[in-house]
Amino acid sequence: MSGPIVVRLPRQVSKSRFLSMGAISWVYRITENIVVKYPRDIDAGEIERENAIYDIFEQHTPCPYVMQSFYRTANANFLPFMLPSLDTRLQRNQRREKFKVLQVLRIEDRHLVERWAAELCAAVAWIDSLGLVHGDLRPPNILFDERDHLKLTDFDCVARIGEPSYGNAPPWARLYPDPLTGGGYWGLYDPKTEQFAIGSLLYCMTRGHEPYGHPEEDDPELDVVGLFKKGVFPRLNAEGDVLDCIIDRCWAGWYDSMKDLAEAAAQLSGAVDMGAATTFSAEYCSQKRDECLRLIQNGLLEMDGRGDPKKQEAGLSKSQDGRGVTPKAGTV
Repeated sequence: MSGPIVVRLPRQVSKSRFLSMGAISWVYRITENIVVKYPRDIDAGEIERENAIYDIFEQHTPCPYVMQSFYRTANANFLPFMLPSLDTRLQRNQRREKFKVLQVLRIEDRHLVERWAAELCAAVAWIDSLGLVHGDLRPPNILFDERDHLKLTDFDCVARIGEPSYGNAPPWARLYPDPLTGGGYWGLYDPKTEQFAIGSLLYCMTRGHEPYGHPEEDDPELDVVGLFKKGVFPRLNAEGDVLDCIIDRCWAGWYDSMKDLAEAAAQLSGAVDMGAATTFSAEYCSQKRDECLRLIQNGLLEMDGRGDPKKQEAGLSKSQDGRGVTPKAGTV
């Protein structure tokens, strides 16, 4: 992470309810229905990059399982309030000692997990249809709406299909063996990289812990990277359990496309009558954009509450539909 790390938030933001902190940003709940994502490093460019992805998303019919953005500025993103992430839910169902899982206390309902599987695959397939990959499929980046429908979020790592993969920590990416050097390589972003991460996410949902993260398997000397590189994965019941079969095929890169995987997940019994997550209408989004603009004009993003309102408009441009303000167009 380059540039100065922000240690002081705008006053009004800092007085709001803190929700989470990630690698690139803080998230605060500023109204009942709106949260603001504010960068930890104002010069790093991740917020601009993610905002540019939302610009692309908004050129297409929304996917119910992909987060929508109400309003964006050069250094903030205003989003719908959602329930805590899959990561939080997993940890609440565990007995832990810092980063170590001591015991899994509860596993989510099977019917619900099957619905989540279908929703997750539908979200990633929709992004794939735009020629993109999410690039960072992990439990912290999966949220839920008030009816427990899945919402995929955090798009600062989105890349184009075919670009070099930068990998990820295990179990969200697999290092492939290089027969020439004896080392490993991440390969290119494609359906195989995304479905590998999906396989690990579904494993978490069905087991309540990460692959090789069971208390009996939690050996500090265990080389998870090496095991994945060799294609050695946790034991599954691929022949007797349909979800395990999907996990096994995801880890093996069996599906030719994300569409194929989404169609397979849609056949799960929990997905048959799953309904749909909330997709916000253009009218509702327009109302929320106006609300965000009023908050900004009232000094929400000013550091000391006495800043020049004109500075709040610096670096912004009208969106194509004229309903809000978005960053100047970026590239992916």
